Amino acid sequence: MFAKLNSNILGCLLLALLLITRASHFGTSALLPDASIACFFLLGAYSAKARWFVLALILAVAIDLVVTRLMIVSDYCMSPGYWGLILVYVMVWMIGRRLNGKEDIKLTSLIIYGGLASTLAFILSNAFWYAFSDKVANMSLANFSHAVSQYFVPYLGFSLFYIFAMWICIYLVNYFRQYLFSFKSSH
Repeated sequence: MFAKLNSNILGCLLLALLLITRASHFGTSALLPDASIACFFLLGAYSAKARWFVLALILAVAIDLVVTRLMIVSDYCMSPGYWGLILVYVMVWMIGRRLNGKEDIKLTSLIIYGGLASTLAFILSNAFWYAFSDKVANMSLANFSHAVSQYFVPYLGFSLFYIFAMWICIYLVNYFRQYLFSFKSSH
């Protein structure tokens, strides 16, 4: 299904989704929840081209710098641990790439691989932050793990929601394209 849709169109859509959701981890009444993990994963699954990864990474960092400098969002997470996100996003993109090239990516594959990517991203991003952030220097690993564990379900849930929503959109686009193609060829 992915192979039938133009990679440039999907890449642009995923960058747009990243742009409109990046300002809030879990969403507010005015902001959508962050779709970053889903975007990096789907860019890997859909387009193995490194340029999409690089564009998404530059966009994510630029958004973070702008929203924290303008104080739209707290800069609490900005520390040397923040830069571990680069490795996290590489890993998520590479897991997505495991699905790349398949003619028809099944929803179950997206959910399994996307769930794995999201879970590992949650663990690794928090590990980087714990290891390199001065904000949690006085917390034990056990206390830190307990404190962040409450965020795992929403983190995973929002990622899987965006992956599922994108799959539905791609499915519908391809369905209607096939319908229009069959309609044109019959007339």
